[in-house]
Amino acid sequence: MNKPCRFDFPPSFDLACPGGEPPKDEATALMMRILHALSHKNRALASPEYDESLEFLGKIIPLTVHKIPSGAEVWSWVAPKRWTVREAWVKKGERVICDFKDHPLRLAAYSTPFSGKLSLAKLRQHLHFDADRPDAIPFAYKYYKPDWAFCLPYNSYKTLTPGAYTVRIDADLTDDFVKVGESVLKGTSEDSVILAAHLDHPGQANDGLSGVAAGVALMKRLSKLKARRLTYRLVLCPENIGSLCYLFKNRELISLFKHGVFLEALGNKNHLKLQRSKNGARQIDRLAEHALAKTVPVYGTGAFRKVVCNDEINFDGPGIDIPTVSLTRWPYPEYHTSDDNPSIISPRCMKESLDVLWELIGLLERNVYPKRKYKGNLFLSRYGLYEDLNADDTVERISLAFEGDLSVLDIAEKLGIPFDRAYEYARKFKEAGLVEFLDSPGQEAAEGSQTVQRRKAHA
Repeated sequence: MNKPCRFDFPPSFDLACPGGEPPKDEATALMMRILHALSHKNRALASPEYDESLEFLGKIIPLTVHKIPSGAEVWSWVAPKRWTVREAWVKKGERVICDFKDHPLRLAAYSTPFSGKLSLAKLRQHLHFDADRPDAIPFAYKYYKPDWAFCLPYNSYKTLTPGAYTVRIDADLTDDFVKVGESVLKGTSEDSVILAAHLDHPGQANDGLSGVAAGVALMKRLSKLKARRLTYRLVLCPENIGSLCYLFKNRELISLFKHGVFLEALGNKNHLKLQRSKNGARQIDRLAEHALAKTVPVYGTGAFRKVVCNDEINFDGPGIDIPTVSLTRWPYPEYHTSDDNPSIISPRCMKESLDVLWELIGLLERNVYPKRKYKGNLFLSRYGLYEDLNADDTVERISLAFEGDLSVLDIAEKLGIPFDRAYEYARKFKEAGLVEFLDSPGQEAAEGSQTVQRRKAHA
């Protein structure tokens, strides 16, 4: 692999995606359409416009919607209620200070109902702003502490004068469901790859929604493959509680989930960064870095939970342990504000992110465990596999590595050759009838143990 640059990025690192004409391919157009259609919606954890967003995406790819009732215990968590807002505003006399209908970030997510008059001093206890981005509305939420708040630009906050303010929040929290969208493309193996992204985060485009758009475009492309070895599951959910609900409801499938990739903040002008799994050296870690090294000129890497914190701690958490990496362009200065809108999304960066994911899929599909069918020193010439061993003895060395316990990636790293070259050797050996491809080393072990049991039974 090329040696990458490894560094922590300064905000808005604009060298990542060069200028010029934006890409005009179908996949990029689809991703941008999703971002423009859904970014302004009030996509809270469980809410009407979150449901509308799921319905919109379900018209693009097949989606199964998993429903977990409000109040249900999900391991140590509790599924939240549905939040519905009809109107919410702050006025001083007839002057509107803040109105939810202008932007969903104006009201802190999951604010409780309120109606009354407050002094400026009392009102300030319920106002949020971001002094670092004085013209932007910040993202605030009250998920697990009943309260209410409004959000406004710091420059607007500074203009507030003493007096009486009227506050109106017509909203309710009702029992309903947390909803998780899942799209499944089955392969010849039940071994599954989870691709996950957040569909919540009201009024924002890059945080969460760019990952959703990339995941949907990836599944559209994957659906066109004539054959797939692995099964792919795209999970679209509210942050944190959504992935927990999905895993809890599908506990019997967890053992089949072999790899996870979390998709977050993929459209801003920053270099891509790979956040490693909890272990840091699993197959998905190494394959993802191979994909980045092959696709982009420069990228960064970071340890688990040291780049960006999302649902990887659920997928790769205690008792679940699905090796999960994250692909992201975080940080970016517009994060968690109204400035995170489609105007900061680079179509080129979205396409580049999708290209990396597609390369990763290709590596995952080919990362089989070759198991030899031959014994002894192999007569290479008989099968058209002979190479001048004095010039390059790779074919001989690789013929000694096909024991079914090493993946193509393991073999490539062990022999110090590119993944593509290792796979090409394995493919030629398979075509010659010399090896079979296993999906995992455990598959071989299971067959071997059955053979041992049969021998014992006949002893």
